[in-house]
Amino acid sequence: MSDFQKQIEDIEKEIRETPYHKGTERHIGILRARLSRLKDKVLDSQVRAKGGGGRVGYSVKHQGDATIVLVGPPSVGKSTLLNALTNAQSKVAPYSFTTVSVIPGMMNFRNAKIQILDVPGLIEGAEVGRGRGKEVLSVVRGCDLLVIITEVGKENAIERIKNALEKNGIRIDKKKPDIKIDKKLQGGLEIHSNIRQSIDKETVKEIVMEMGIKNADVTIKEKITMENLFDSLSRNRVYIPSISVINKSDLSVDKPNTDHLSLDTIFISAETGLNLDKLRGLIWQKLNFITVYLVKDNEEPNTNNPYVAKHGTKLLEILGSLGSNFSENKTYARVWGSGARFPGQEVSLSAYAVDGMQIRFI
Repeated sequence: MSDFQKQIEDIEKEIRETPYHKGTERHIGILRARLSRLKDKVLDSQVRAKGGGGRVGYSVKHQGDATIVLVGPPSVGKSTLLNALTNAQSKVAPYSFTTVSVIPGMMNFRNAKIQILDVPGLIEGAEVGRGRGKEVLSVVRGCDLLVIITEVGKENAIERIKNALEKNGIRIDKKKPDIKIDKKLQGGLEIHSNIRQSIDKETVKEIVMEMGIKNADVTIKEKITMENLFDSLSRNRVYIPSISVINKSDLSVDKPNTDHLSLDTIFISAETGLNLDKLRGLIWQKLNFITVYLVKDNEEPNTNNPYVAKHGTKLLEILGSLGSNFSENKTYARVWGSGARFPGQEVSLSAYAVDGMQIRFI
């Protein structure tokens, strides 16, 4: 691994010392692609070493409809928040590093079962392994939603944590670049885009080749940067939505400066329950959940059997999740309520579920 690190340092030095202009853009792009590939190798090694088997307490079975990770500096109230939202009964104490392994809890909200994981506090240097940082980051990579928690007076920790995640291939509140890569056995590289790009096609082609792809059709469907291109070519990028939480706001005398905070930031008190209902609602929204209702053959339309799904789920996917005994010989559905043009409308199983829809599979 030290050999990789030496190569990384050498490339970073060359990039710093190379003046950036149109004539050097391609060279710098290739260097950055080489750098990205080396960092990917380092990160792959770390994920394999720390991703569940490396330390007792960091292998957590995901349960429920979604998994959330609480991440933040030590002693900002993660355990108190976990206990307030779930039945976990995580140990709480007024000193750092109370949480020494992953503590799971289950939040029941709007018929959904949402697993919440409390992990050890992230300290400065977590991205390079300090304070069990690598283990914590490996848990974060597998979650559906990240709740970044700090306390009043430590708001800058949010940006520090996001930067640490960024360095580990975790993209917070970003969409995966709309770049399609169809690999083929031969024929070289073909770059396709109907959008005028700031990076010329030959530079894109050389970067793709440097990242290890020699034969492929690359279709770029949006305006991209080199960072977007590197992300689309890297195997270990993950894209996770987040909520930022400022805890202990009931203890604050001075009004905090919120200018640098995102709209998805909530001021709470895990101790008193302040704004916890608002937090639960935002969790539901960020997880992109909907509730539909399954209607039995012998029943009138009703809301007795709620089923939690995500926006964009097809009826066929819901049917498939109910088990082969139930789904056998079902070929269409009748729907009522939301999404139905009229009560009992017959729809294909390829139709999308809509929040509030009542469904009888036929």
